[in-house]
Order: sequence, then structure tokens, then C-alpha cells
Amino acid sequence: MLMGIKSLKIVKKTMDRDGSWMKDSVINSPKVYFLIGSRNNTVLEFANMRVLMEDSTKSSPRKLILTHSWQGTGQVIYQGFLFFHNQGTPNEIIKYNLQKRTVEDRMLLPGGAGRALVYQHSPSTYIDLAADEHGLWAIHSGPGIHGHLVLTKIEPGMLGVEYSWDTPCRSQDAEAAFLLCGVLYVVYSSGGHGPHRITCVYDPQGTISEEDLPNLFFPRRPRSHSMIHYNARDKQLYAWNDGNQIIYKLQTKRKQPLK
Repeated sequence: MLMGIKSLKIVKKTMDRDGSWMKDSVINSPKVYFLIGSRNNTVLEFANMRVLMEDSTKSSPRKLILTHSWQGTGQVIYQGFLFFHNQGTPNEIIKYNLQKRTVEDRMLLPGGAGRALVYQHSPSTYIDLAADEHGLWAIHSGPGIHGHLVLTKIEPGMLGVEYSWDTPCRSQDAEAAFLLCGVLYVVYSSGGHGPHRITCVYDPQGTISEEDLPNLFFPRRPRSHSMIHYNARDKQLYAWNDGNQIIYKLQTKRKQPLK
């Protein structure tokens, strides 16, 4: 379980306010993927973190042109596949094979997914996908404007829904969320400017609650985060904030078993 945000490292700065960046959370690969903008179909693949941080004139990334465009900044790379919300559809998730450059599978998220923004301060994301030690997830809004968030567990092989939970976490004043060891952490800010604080936590297994956690603040940033995703291999958060690509190092401890 998360106990604190230890440090912030700005890895790169671009001119693009919105986007997402990540590594595969399962496969041991040094490759880093850059997805610029909230609607696009071009993925930039960097050989490793060092190449990403270098001047772009020294080495160019590999460009992967997708057959479909993504919507929002809730993409995730899991087991060599890119999962993303298909632009122009309310609730279709595409599983894209990065090696073959083909659509492997697709699914429709049930329960009204994609009808409203997931987070009030992320105005282009209707479905936020996430991965952690427990697998692949989708975070989306429930019925009603600024309603409660719904957490859905996805089976990545056959691309089906395993289970969905209505959470007590609201989308109002939220800017991002992530999963860590099967627990949902939602980041909130006032007016999208901070302080950026985790004020709602949901554990489907009921092993932890907000009362178990310390005050969880992020280092102050001038704007809300475009995305925050956890990488289970690195045990770090990858974030995009006002054109800055950021890594947050974490302090964690093992969850206590149910008595």
C-alpha cells in the first residue's frame, strides 16, 4: 500500500500540454513509449530512457502509426499490447499488437462507460486504463454528471470484463487516478491547480481504507496532471503535467492480511 510520494524527477519537457508516456508494466523491456495529445494515432517508441532524455537531433524515435486514433490520455501498455479508448466511440477498447502493428481484439465496456468524463480536470479522458501487480483495469464514470467512479477489472487475454465495482470516489475535482497492488488511488485538486492530493482510496478486497493511510500529497505543480500511471516493474509513477514528463518515486509497505 502507498505510504508517500518520495520525490519528483522531470525526465523531459515538451510543448504538448496533454499526453501520456509509459513503459510496459509486465515485460522486462527498456523501451519507452510517448503518446502526444488526447487524440492522435502516432506512438513514438524510444529504445530506452537515456535516448528519450537526449536531444532529439541525436537519435530519432521509431514511429508507430496506429490503424485507429486514441481518445484521451488513459492508454496503457501491458504484455506487449497497447490498450486504448478508440476515438469516435463511447466505450470501445482496442487491444493493439505493437510488434505486428495490427488490432488484436476489441471490446465494449458496459455500464454506461464513456458517457461522461472520468475526471473533471482531465477534459478529454472518458476511460482511463491502468495496470498493476493484479492485472489490467479500467476506470470510468458512473451515471450522472460528476458522478462516482466505476472500477472494472479486465481479462487481457480474451478481453472481457471480470468484475466491476461502484466506488465512493467522485469524479468532481479529480484529475487522475492509478492502481497499485489492486487498490485505486484518486488524485484531486482544487480548480486543477493543486495542491494535488489523494483523498479517495478504494480497495475492492476491503483490506485497507483511507483511515489506514497518511496524508498523500504530490509535489506542487502549476497545473493538473494529464495522466498518472503506476508501473509495477519500476514501482514508480509515470506522469504528464503541463508538458513535463515526470517520474514520482514512492514509499510503500505490504498490505496487512484480513483478520
